[in-house]
Amino acid sequence: MSQVSPRWAKAVELTPARQAQVLAAHPVCWQAWASLTAPVPHLPVGARGLIAEAVAERSAHRVGGLIYPLLWRDEQCDLAGFRQQLLARLAWAASQQCALAVIVGLPTTPADDLALIEIAETVMRQSNLLILALSPLELVDATMHDQGGLWETSMTLALRPDLVDLNDIAASMAQNVRDVASPSLGQQAFTLASERLSVAARDLLAHRNVTALTALYQQRRLRYQSLMP
Repeated sequence: MSQVSPRWAKAVELTPARQAQVLAAHPVCWQAWASLTAPVPHLPVGARGLIAEAVAERSAHRVGGLIYPLLWRDEQCDLAGFRQQLLARLAWAASQQCALAVIVGLPTTPADDLALIEIAETVMRQSNLLILALSPLELVDATMHDQGGLWETSMTLALRPDLVDLNDIAASMAQNVRDVASPSLGQQAFTLASERLSVAARDLLAHRNVTALTALYQQRRLRYQSLMP
């Protein structure tokens, strides 16, 4: 008995034939990633990974495609290892005739983001795969990325309130976070992020606007240059 191909799915839960069916109808691959950074006292060490993965999955639900397993960037290890892993996944996506790869994650250093941009541009030059690499809230408001602050705490509360300890918030942010952070605020942020990312992904699929991607990456490079002394 034949099965109806799902609109979206987690890549590891499908046979190769079923993966091909999903990509034939919705040629998008979603890749979340996160850095294992210095822990924030009241949040789980993997909070940024949970957030990036949730934004990618919710966007995939709207657009369709395959969701790859979360990639971790261990800052105690060389960047080259993470780069190699990501390149391998993008090479596989390109080999499967995927039209667009969306990479969602928050770099903790300019070097990490510049490496991500270089990877995206290199793969696009060598294949027909478009790559949209950006942070979870970049299309909403990049200033909302606040390590351990109001938004990161709210988004973690929306996903896994059992992993958040509001009694252990650092004194410097205690009042703002403890009194204002909430699951509902986090859900609002997720809705905005997934809506904006879905629109961007659909536009790239429809128009293959490489110029827009080039402008996005150049804007990020200029942002880092402006921060240099």
